[in-house]
Amino acid sequence: MWIILLLLLAGTLTGYAFSGSKKFFGITDKTTLYIIYALLFFMGLSVGTKPEIMRNLTEIGFKALLISLFAIAGSVFTAFLLYRFIFRKNEK
Repeated sequence: MWIILLLLLAGTLTGYAFSGSKKFFGITDKTTLYIIYALLFFMGLSVGTKPEIMRNLTEIGFKALLISLFAIAGSVFTAFLLYRFIFRKNEK
């Protein structure tokens, strides 16, 4: 846990130190994208090697789909409320 927090702090401080460099931003943007691709690949590899998960994939997938749909609906509803009650008042 402490390692994660220290790495997050180190990354934040490094990003702040190089915040004026557009070249640094371009490098970190591409690097982040490729690291996310690698993480997704290794997560899929981990899931694929676990027989119990593969056997229950349809049930897990259905539950994940429901959770995702409700999360999206909740986000859209919250954004609507924020727009209606907060941002509309600023327009008047």
